[in-house]
Amino acid sequence: MLNRVLNAAMLAAVVLGAAACDGGSATAPGDARLSQAQALSLSRSIFAIGAGMSGGTVPSGARGARIQTAAGSNAFTFTLDTSVPCPAGGATAIAGTLAGSYDGVAKTGQVQANLAVTHQSCAMKTDDGATFTLNGDPKIDVGLNAASGANGLTGFHLTESGAFTWSRGAGNSGRCTVDLTGDLVSGTQNVHVTGTFCGFAVDDVVQGTH
Repeated sequence: MLNRVLNAAMLAAVVLGAAACDGGSATAPGDARLSQAQALSLSRSIFAIGAGMSGGTVPSGARGARIQTAAGSNAFTFTLDTSVPCPAGGATAIAGTLAGSYDGVAKTGQVQANLAVTHQSCAMKTDDGATFTLNGDPKIDVGLNAASGANGLTGFHLTESGAFTWSRGAGNSGRCTVDLTGDLVSGTQNVHVTGTFCGFAVDDVVQGTH
C-alpha cells in the first residue's frame, strides 16, 4: 500500500523532530526560559501534527487526484491549503504540495512534500504541564523526499527551516528558530540530524523506523 511509504517517511520525520532537542551533543538554549525538556516536548507536539497526514487519506482542503491500478499500484498529487487543530486550542495552517507513488509489484514507493507550516495561536502542553501558545514568525518550511522498499526506507532527506514565537503567561515569551537537515545513513534505517532547534545545536544520529 502507499500508506507504507507515507508512514515510514512521515513517522521518521516525527522521530527527527523529537530528537532535535535530545542527545548529548546539544548545547544550552539561547533563551533560558525555555528548557531543553520543554523544547523537546514542543518539538514532539509540533511534528505529531504532521504525522496525522501519514495515513494516505486525502487531507481536508486538498486539491488533486489519486490514480490506482488493479495491481495495487497508485500515485497521487495534491495541493494543500488547510489547517488542523492544535492539542489545546488554536490551529496550525499547512499549505504546499504533497505527491507520491507506490508500485504494488515491486513493493517500492516514494513521497515528496514541500509545505509551509504556520502556527496560529496554537496551544500545546509540555510534559511538565506548562501550556505554550505558538504563532508562526512567519512559518516553518518543510521539504521531504523519501523512498521505501519492502524492508523500510531506502532514501530520506528532510529539511525544516523557519521560526515561531512562544508564550506561556507571566511575561514568559520568546522566539524559536528551526534549521534542521536529516538524511538517511547508508545501509541503515537511521537518520543523521544536523542544525539547530530552539537555540540547541544538533548533530545526532537517531534510530529510524520501518
